[in-house]
Amino acid sequence: MFKQIRDILFSKSKVKRSLDTTLDAFDQKIYNLDSLIYPNEAADPRATFDRGLPVEQHSMASLTLNQTLQFAPTMFHTQRHSARSGRYYERSFVPTQHEVSPAFIEELEALAYRLGASDIKYVQIPGDSIFQGKGIPYKNAIGFTVNMDQANIETDPSFEAFHKVIDGYRALGRISNALTDLLRANGFAAYPGQSVGGLTDYVRIAELAGLGIIDYHGLLISPHDGARLRINVVYTNITNLPIVQENPHAWVHDFCAMCRKCVRKCPAEAIYQQPQEEESGHVQCIDSKKCLDYFTMNYGCAVCVAVCPFSHTSYEQIKQRFKGHPNAPKYMIPLEAVHPSIG
Repeated sequence: MFKQIRDILFSKSKVKRSLDTTLDAFDQKIYNLDSLIYPNEAADPRATFDRGLPVEQHSMASLTLNQTLQFAPTMFHTQRHSARSGRYYERSFVPTQHEVSPAFIEELEALAYRLGASDIKYVQIPGDSIFQGKGIPYKNAIGFTVNMDQANIETDPSFEAFHKVIDGYRALGRISNALTDLLRANGFAAYPGQSVGGLTDYVRIAELAGLGIIDYHGLLISPHDGARLRINVVYTNITNLPIVQENPHAWVHDFCAMCRKCVRKCPAEAIYQQPQEEESGHVQCIDSKKCLDYFTMNYGCAVCVAVCPFSHTSYEQIKQRFKGHPNAPKYMIPLEAVHPSIG
């Protein structure tokens, strides 16, 4: 029985198929829709999840019986929510409503929080945040985050921490599908993002929405959860979402320029000493090849999340102690490079 369960989750044939192939299969469903918005020339491709490491080097392919029995239900429900998210793309939804009332926004947010969201905000997705070769049904989107348990994350890299990450993806799928159902029931077009992978750069979209700020480890730091979070979106036709243009979290850049703990503690030495500005205007924080190899062999790693001060000290406490510190070094990448104009 144990071997059957493990083979279902991590059989050699499935590992060889790769997560990239599975995600690409989901993405093909977007072409069932009548119209799509495509990326502009400055957009990047989605980062690969498959570096071609031998199966025996994948940490999740050698789970114990007890670990497999713990992990199987979480993975099952994560995949179930993911499959359901894909079904919303099987045909176009024709909206009968285009504008929301404040009361409906309150209802939408109440549902998200009731199902476990930490925060929810709204954004118009720029053309350079849609991955190359992908497309989205609408530019307007609802972005939200879920928390990952501190006690488990601080054991990174470990099976327990990775299990909690996958549980976060399960929650993302459940919430995005529920929000989609509510929106469609009220006449709005809505399409949930996939909790893993996705058609767009969730971290950058979350920053543009004001959910937090991206820093040295390339992850979002939020006032609610620090770096211990996962992100998803719902694409919608709503034209009057309460989008906020300013991001109040830019001070965190200067704190991270002083801290750099994630840089020092990264076991793969994959985080750059200084974020690198690319020709496209995007900022690259990590060497993805170094990161992914260690990630694959060590339960998804996430040491950078575990050691980040924002993961175990409150955002407001750090802000009060640091903000305006006269001797703090400055984040050297100009903010306009992090936020190129919407296209």
